[in-house]
Amino acid sequence: MFRLVAASLATLVACGQSRGVADQDLGDLVVAKKDNQAPIKAAKAAREPAELSRALEQPLSTVLVALGPHTATLDTKTTVEEAGQAVSDLADSTKLELGDKGAFHAVYTNTADYGREAIFVDGKMYLRPRYQKWHGRAPEGPNEPAQQRDTYYDAVEATWDLLAPGVELIDKGPVTIAGRPGRKIQVARAPKPAANPAEKLTQRKWREQRVIEDVSGEVVLDEEKAVPLSVQLAGTISFMRDGRRFKMKTSVTELVASLGPAAITAPAAEDVIATPERLREVDDRDMLLQGIAPPTHKQESGAVGSAGTK
Repeated sequence: MFRLVAASLATLVACGQSRGVADQDLGDLVVAKKDNQAPIKAAKAAREPAELSRALEQPLSTVLVALGPHTATLDTKTTVEEAGQAVSDLADSTKLELGDKGAFHAVYTNTADYGREAIFVDGKMYLRPRYQKWHGRAPEGPNEPAQQRDTYYDAVEATWDLLAPGVELIDKGPVTIAGRPGRKIQVARAPKPAANPAEKLTQRKWREQRVIEDVSGEVVLDEEKAVPLSVQLAGTISFMRDGRRFKMKTSVTELVASLGPAAITAPAAEDVIATPERLREVDDRDMLLQGIAPPTHKQESGAVGSAGTK
């Protein structure tokens, strides 16, 4: 039981997600950033952590525009200790294959035996949890495939956000990754870390007092487009939560493995379960009249509707 609680703590540390919070209090989690900033410069990002933050915060949609279809891998590992004893140890791996016309195949797995997988090809979404059958359906809207795809790409931003106040950067000059000119940036712990930023969410208030004990790694940005080609980050932080002191060791590795469109194919027909489509008007009506009028329909036990596959 304690390991389950600790694992939940590690997930919260990395993602800072919560439920039941108003959209305006969730910052960029719900309300998109305004795109009114100057273009990111790789040379500037090699000197200034704030500029490198901008580069590493870019969503996969932006990276895809810059590099075109490609294949990328991401791996993370997070260990949380209390009094020298490990209370949580979680590693995960993601592979993204991006094809033509918005097609993609994304796979996420972790050492807690959880995973998920998504395919978008020929205008149809295929989604499944690990070890389960595929659920195939049309996208709920024109933006859903890109939104589903981008959720597989947030590990670097989450790790960088946790370590960023404690870093200093060293420009290591030109390097080539997957055939593209890049700029290598060494990341180390700053002699005088910056102040931790204020946190809006109550669940993330502990981050304001975190101590960044160690940071190391390197980032390679595309010289022209200033998007990540390769990322290796590792760090150690200590923090208090609920009157208890913890130490977290976290790392993330990302690599653009190859450039060019991947061949994306739909799952075999025998592995796909037809997913019942749900009308949002009916769902909205049932929610608004809950407790006042009987529901229009009941979802069959075990069925996964369009909202249940997210």
